[in-house]
Amino acid sequence: MTPGPYPGMEPQPYSPLPPAYGAQLPPQQPPPTAYFGATAVAAATLASVIGLVGTIGFVVAGLRMVGHPSSSRLFSSGIVGAADLAIAALSVAGAIGLFKRSPAGRVCVLVGSSLAVLDIVVFMIVGLGSSFVRKSAPPTLQMTFPSGFLWLIVPVAALVLAAHRATGAWLLPKTPPMPYHPGW
Repeated sequence: MTPGPYPGMEPQPYSPLPPAYGAQLPPQQPPPTAYFGATAVAAATLASVIGLVGTIGFVVAGLRMVGHPSSSRLFSSGIVGAADLAIAALSVAGAIGLFKRSPAGRVCVLVGSSLAVLDIVVFMIVGLGSSFVRKSAPPTLQMTFPSGFLWLIVPVAALVLAAHRATGAWLLPKTPPMPYHPGW
């Protein structure tokens, strides 16, 4: 036998007998993994929840702005409303895209979930800061941190599921593109 390109990679003779009888089986390719889209569907479902909560946050911020137009909270409510609108739009568009097996939907879910994580972290930091300013830590912290950490689970799970390689494999086209033959 001629040696292969690497030491120890010499071709092995084929024998129909199993290895238990002294023969060596030829190397086999691993079976193709079937991707059923469970991670993509779960990410899309979580993105739908994020979109619903973002829509509710946008409506609440809008009602605060209408209810108190001369308040000093008008600017902060506007920023919160714009952030919630962006989160809701990206998450809902991403969920629809993932359900339709669009790679752009995956990107929208990743961006929308990242914005939601940032929004929740800022919410928790502002809640912590306001507890120090007001010198009344228990009521603010009791509402901010437990709910913030619980809500942080949803966008982080959507991020992980959307970024998973099984989601990417499920989004790949199932039919190979036709080869291009110039002159045909």
